[in-house]
Amino acid sequence: MTTVTDMLYHLGGVPVMTGIPFCKDSQYYFIDGRNGSDGNDGRSPYTPFATVIAAEDKMVANRHDTAFIIGTGSAIAMTAALTWDKSYTHLIGICAPSMTAQRARITHEDATYTGLSPLFNVTASGCIFKNFYCFQGVADATSLVNWQVSGGRNYFENVHFAGGGHATCAVDGAASLRLVGSEGENVFKDCTFGVDTIAAATGVRCLAISGGTPRNVFRDCHFISYAGAGGAMFVEWEALSAVDRYMLFENCSFINTGLTTIDSAFVMPASAPAHRRTFLKNCAGYGFTDWDASDRGYLYISGGTQTAGGYSGLFQASAVT
Repeated sequence: MTTVTDMLYHLGGVPVMTGIPFCKDSQYYFIDGRNGSDGNDGRSPYTPFATVIAAEDKMVANRHDTAFIIGTGSAIAMTAALTWDKSYTHLIGICAPSMTAQRARITHEDATYTGLSPLFNVTASGCIFKNFYCFQGVADATSLVNWQVSGGRNYFENVHFAGGGHATCAVDGAASLRLVGSEGENVFKDCTFGVDTIAAATGVRCLAISGGTPRNVFRDCHFISYAGAGGAMFVEWEALSAVDRYMLFENCSFINTGLTTIDSAFVMPASAPAHRRTFLKNCAGYGFTDWDASDRGYLYISGGTQTAGGYSGLFQASAVT
């Protein structure tokens, strides 16, 4: 007899169980944009849900329930915003692990559904999100933030956060990911932030940070933009208190392929206290004039802090050429 657990190990010939937490009470749910229905029980690939909202509603916090998005070529359509508020629950895409526009897809493209900002709001902690694409490209200037994370100690791997995917929502205040709150300590590995198909206006961010979030780490990630104005940016501290302690970018790429050069890759307020710092280790970029055009003095690039008179601190700083 084939069990759901057996199917999880080699669903469609693809091993997907590796690295997924489970315990004796864990339940598994499946989402299929082509073949699913929210009238199903979602408990097997043969009876999948059609939406992430239906799957998340069935999941129970603190027992490592997991929902799998089956990549079938059809996207999972979002018609309402979703608050992911159940700690120790997980969302995994079953598709080829490409870094950009993965075919396990969640989209918000229907202008009938407006004001979905953030589209996803992760308030839970201890969750794993892996191997899927979330695209927000709607003709609605009130749907600006694709994902927001206020929970802590979550792990994101190979997720493409694609906000600002339509000219109407690629405007001031848009963000592919926004980090807020005091928990922090989230890790982003091999993720992509932004789109390079729509001209980004002034105030469009790949990543926005607010609310004193500490010790978030980005490893081997891509930040991409097609800037239509010099005031577009890759990362913005929304307030002086945005980052608490430190934020680390390691082996990350910041790439603007637009016809307009970005003025400043990072935009920061003035006079951050000593316990608020951002570090770029072995990072590279293209299509911007300066890492921090205002030389605030608390962005450390390949080690060392940027200042108005040059560079100082423990490390030697690098510059875009």
